[in-house]
Amino acid sequence: MKQLACLVVMALLAPSLIAADCDTKGLIVEKSFLQSVHDCTEYLQIPKERLMQYMANEFPPDDETKCLLFCVGVDLGWWNNTCGLQVPSIVSYFQPVQGDKQYEKRTRECLERRVGAIESPNSCCQAYETFQCYFQEFGNLVTCPQYVRSTKLQATQAALDCLVMLRYPEKLLKVYASGKVEDSPETRCLYHCIDLRTGLYTQNGISLPRFFVRDSAYNDLRYLSKETKACRDRIRQSGCDKCTEVYNTHKECLAGLGEEGYTSGIITAAAKIALMNLGVSCSQDPKPCATKPPCHTTCTPTKPTHKTKSCPETTKKHCSVCSNLHEPAKHYSSPAANVEPAVAPSHVGRKPFVTCSKCSGGQVYNLPGRAYRGHVSSCRRCGGPTSY
Repeated sequence: MKQLACLVVMALLAPSLIAADCDTKGLIVEKSFLQSVHDCTEYLQIPKERLMQYMANEFPPDDETKCLLFCVGVDLGWWNNTCGLQVPSIVSYFQPVQGDKQYEKRTRECLERRVGAIESPNSCCQAYETFQCYFQEFGNLVTCPQYVRSTKLQATQAALDCLVMLRYPEKLLKVYASGKVEDSPETRCLYHCIDLRTGLYTQNGISLPRFFVRDSAYNDLRYLSKETKACRDRIRQSGCDKCTEVYNTHKECLAGLGEEGYTSGIITAAAKIALMNLGVSCSQDPKPCATKPPCHTTCTPTKPTHKTKSCPETTKKHCSVCSNLHEPAKHYSSPAANVEPAVAPSHVGRKPFVTCSKCSGGQVYNLPGRAYRGHVSSCRRCGGPTSY
């Protein structure tokens, strides 16, 4: 019976795991919620039998499930252990129901009520309650893989790869390493390479929703404004080459949005690493070491004597993941408490969304809540609920 259950799990997983295109370009990561649940089950060594429960949209409030959803949040980029919730990343995994204009208000109130009430600074509990608020109040889980933002370390590695692949000379690396990332043909093509390698530049040009996710900590809705989109489209239609298109879009359309100086910062960091790598020898021949005169001590150190204290044995109390008595209590302030992510759709009614063809064969996740039963999630080309 146990083997049969595992076979059923794998059979259900297979269509969703292979639904996305096999894009291995650079460091681009697109991942579905189900893929992340499967991976985190492996990481945390949770019995595979529990996958059946999770795939049925059942996330009971036990310690194992709470830490699983914490793992999923970190894996998909919507949870940060320092700053907590990253709103742009989590909203890409949920689709509000058409005509529902209260989903943002309900989600904020839920976060204040459930996450704000957690006195213990336990990340598993906070991530779990955050997910439940979005799962029950914001909308339906989308089944298609979504863009997962690169960390600053991963983005720096992408910049380093571009510097090496484009074979930039040591003289230019020193300029970049000094913090001077000025306009030049080399700099423009370096911007293009970095955005292409990290998935921020696609066949349709600069992806504004992905930049919005990249700077999740800032939740800068100006990335999705009509003005920014018009600016990007104007430069793209100007007929300039791709390197110039990317660079001018950064300077004219994205300046002041999100994290200021993000790309130039990772270029400087990558150039410093590249310069250090130039001095690394691939030879494994050990260099002769200089010999030092033997060290003679003038006195023999004595070990101080002390009496060993006998301590009575104590029994350590069991610590639940949500009531850790050994951690100081503090109030959790939800980053999304005062956030208004997006305007609700103006359409009336609750007609089901059309699922994209590349993902229509996979499992559809619907919320069990009163407003969401029977509605499927929406995506266009597996790219999230909204296209820009």
